Amino acid sequence: MYVLLAEDDSVARRLFAQVLRDAGYQVVAAPDGETAIRCLDEQLFDVVVTDICMGAVDGIAVLQEARKRQPPPNVILLTGFASLDTAIAALRSGAYDYLQKPCLPRQLIERVAAAATARADAMRQINAVRTIAQGIAQLQNSSPADVLDIPSESSSFVEEKRAETRYRHVGLLTVDSYRHEVSFDGQVLHLTPTEFALIDCLTETSGQVLSYRDIVRRTHGHQTNDSEAQLLLKAHIRNLRRKIPANYLVNVRGTGYMLVEPSDASAPLSESDDIDEIP
Repeated sequence: MYVLLAEDDSVARRLFAQVLRDAGYQVVAAPDGETAIRCLDEQLFDVVVTDICMGAVDGIAVLQEARKRQPPPNVILLTGFASLDTAIAALRSGAYDYLQKPCLPRQLIERVAAAATARADAMRQINAVRTIAQGIAQLQNSSPADVLDIPSESSSFVEEKRAETRYRHVGLLTVDSYRHEVSFDGQVLHLTPTEFALIDCLTETSGQVLSYRDIVRRTHGHQTNDSEAQLLLKAHIRNLRRKIPANYLVNVRGTGYMLVEPSDASAPLSESDDIDEIP
């Protein structure tokens, strides 16, 4: 796994780089944002760890450049400011995670490992979708009955089963697991990878409450406590409520979230987290 580390503090940069190398990662260390962006142009990385405050080109700029790469690396932002606003701004900018400085070596390794695992899972899903798409393209050029060596009248059954595994529906919301797309009332939604992962996770268990920690484990690939998990999810859920009707996403206070058809919601909902909760 390749990690790009952008940190303008030379002492912290050497320490973080050594910690990650000792953990088995291939690390490229950049002393500023400009160098980090040049590194992104020259090489593919699995994870980017960048300080937010770095001269003219800061960590948010590095994050934005990293997200333009295909496939994009997961980005962890380092912040020396212990504020909720900083954390939410980082997540809204598309960061996979954030880490407050100073941090323990164990914390850095855990966050990078989770980001690397999540990206590896995403890459496997992308490759699987490509393989399926290639298979479908091949089937479209021949008779499904010939390929499967079954009677032609059974081909409709095969197509029905394929559609059952491909699509999930909750009200007017549809998840296409093959294309990694979500549509609402027939219109494709533009979602970030994390937003898609959230919708994909919640549609699998529609009508059931998933705890904050369980959702983060499924979508981010690592363990957190309740407060950390709720913080990580809050900004993404708020963004999703701007893209689909807010009453599809129910926050059960102190427990977690569930995805429902609006007629099944047991409380009036809105985009505000202050009034969308079921006590």
